[in-house]
Amino acid sequence: MGGRTLACVGGRRACPIGAVAVAVLLLMGGSSDAALPTAPDRDLSFLHVGSPSPSTGLKRILDPRGREILLRGVNVDGLVDYWDADPNHPPAPTSLKPPYPTGPDAYAGGRCPADDPNVEGVMVCDFDFDQMRPLGYDAIRLNLSWSLLEPQPGHIDARYIDRIAQVVGWARRAGIYVVLDMHQDAWSKFVYTRNDPCAGDLQRIRGYDGAPLWASQHTAPACAAHGVRELDPAVAEDFQKFWADALAPDGVGLQEHYTNVLLALAERFHADPTVAGYELMNEPQPGFNAAPQESDATELFPYWGKAVGAVVGRIKDFRQLFFVEPNVERNVTDQSEVSAPWSAYSSYPNVVYAPHIYTGVFTADQEVASQRFFPSDGGYRAAMSDAQALGLPLWVGEFGNNPQDDDTILRTHYTLQDKYLLGGALWLWKENANDVNGSVFWGVYGKPFGRGTPQPKRILLTSRATPMAAAGAVYSLYYGAGGDGQFDVRGESPRAVGCGDLAHATVLFVPRAVNVPVVAEGASLDVFDRGGGSREVYVYPYGGPYRVYSAREPGEITGPTCPPRSSAAPPISLPKTCVGPARLVLHLRRPRRQRIVRVKAYVDGKRILERRGHSIRRIVLHDLPRGRRFKLKVVERTSRGIRIARTRTYRGCGGSQ
Repeated sequence: MGGRTLACVGGRRACPIGAVAVAVLLLMGGSSDAALPTAPDRDLSFLHVGSPSPSTGLKRILDPRGREILLRGVNVDGLVDYWDADPNHPPAPTSLKPPYPTGPDAYAGGRCPADDPNVEGVMVCDFDFDQMRPLGYDAIRLNLSWSLLEPQPGHIDARYIDRIAQVVGWARRAGIYVVLDMHQDAWSKFVYTRNDPCAGDLQRIRGYDGAPLWASQHTAPACAAHGVRELDPAVAEDFQKFWADALAPDGVGLQEHYTNVLLALAERFHADPTVAGYELMNEPQPGFNAAPQESDATELFPYWGKAVGAVVGRIKDFRQLFFVEPNVERNVTDQSEVSAPWSAYSSYPNVVYAPHIYTGVFTADQEVASQRFFPSDGGYRAAMSDAQALGLPLWVGEFGNNPQDDDTILRTHYTLQDKYLLGGALWLWKENANDVNGSVFWGVYGKPFGRGTPQPKRILLTSRATPMAAAGAVYSLYYGAGGDGQFDVRGESPRAVGCGDLAHATVLFVPRAVNVPVVAEGASLDVFDRGGGSREVYVYPYGGPYRVYSAREPGEITGPTCPPRSSAAPPISLPKTCVGPARLVLHLRRPRRQRIVRVKAYVDGKRILERRGHSIRRIVLHDLPRGRRFKLKVVERTSRGIRIARTRTYRGCGGSQ
């Protein structure tokens, strides 16, 4: 729990001067003569879509200070109105009631009702966020149910929204953003096989979650082809009614009802920056009228634009994000599906493309042939292509797998997200049993139920060294997650950030697994205790490129090698009075574990000196201007390829030339 820093901790009165600041973090089994201060409360602020990443070309999610926000965390499904099976009369549900209390009173004062192992979801309670915080999650995708938001046509359940607000409040306290996700799977828990004849390869089907009973009427049989819940004619019928805006029992269109639910959520949470935004629908499906490859352009995205316009038009000064998905077919094909930019559907800019990527899990190779031959990065490359075509940031709303595949599939997900600088939400935080395979569970926390126990492999992979907010732009990100805790984060800040300026600093989460020194180049550090042996590192760039990484001996540092583009750091002590015209000696400060191998000096933009060497420690400048002001710039290149520049205006000593 202890550690030591040689940076800005200890009052944060001054930052070290030099190109390299070092903080030593003894996170596992280490000792220290002083405990680290507790991490400050994170200042969650409204997020928006900003300029493209200089590395990927995709637009980014930014905070009001221009910091890049990845949003990395987990799905939380403890508010979903899941199917609750009747063991005596399968597959009928036990009742129309929700599977757990939906009002906030049952969870007040730290209480958590007993878990029902017959229900897929594990209810979310206050202590869940105490468990998440030391793992470094800075976002959750909070799954909600239309059936609980609007149990009767036109009636919004205020108690359920109060319950959502309770969970949002817990997230706010933990410094975790929330994406409110309108969740559904196979339309509704009320679409299931009753007395329908299911012949041949059509199999009986249980219900799942989503729409209320009054919006789930159908005439087609509820029978799933090959047992795949999305290949159910009753499900397709209900989706077709939705895309056609069929009338509900009260004579109002289904889309109008759904949009009013989105409005009710936005009216309640639009002033709370904890809510990063709203996901319009989880894994939507096409109906009968449009082929799957045409559904996005003719059904889904036109409605997404309509719904976004309704919220933005109704709520003054609305500025939160919307998250939009393609149709669920994409989970099977891993192929691009977008044919038009987002501007064809809406002029609102704060929208994020949020597909799911389940390569090797729900893709056709695994589902049909029980083999994995799709390219492991195919889903990511297709999603990035779609996001580029839409002109939107990319955020992976769901990814995951059976824990037995963590070393292959899950590790690959995180490696690719680091490579492409993406955020996302793992499926899932906690569950009793997976919805498509009841013999396994995909949770970060596993059995026993309720508070649960962490799954060590999942903790190692998901609790990662990652920037929670990055000044300027992130250029590369690497985390080994192999038990050695090696990581390397490189970025560039257009401006210097003063030591102790927490609101503008890069915030780096360092997990418990990192038990080696942490080094910053081109920046200074503050180090805080986040709990559970993990740390938050606040990085204050000097202006220009900066790097934060886990140290090894020189020559042994792993990770990406792309060089920073430019730099500004104070490695040289330049005189503050007038400078002599005949001879000026400048002593170079050798950065820690680096050598100065090249130096250039400029006067008013004209190069007057260039030196190369194995280890340059000083330079001598001659024939400087007399009796007038001039700009002196000294540029160094270190043995690690770091470019360090310092510019200052001086007055030449003596008379005029």
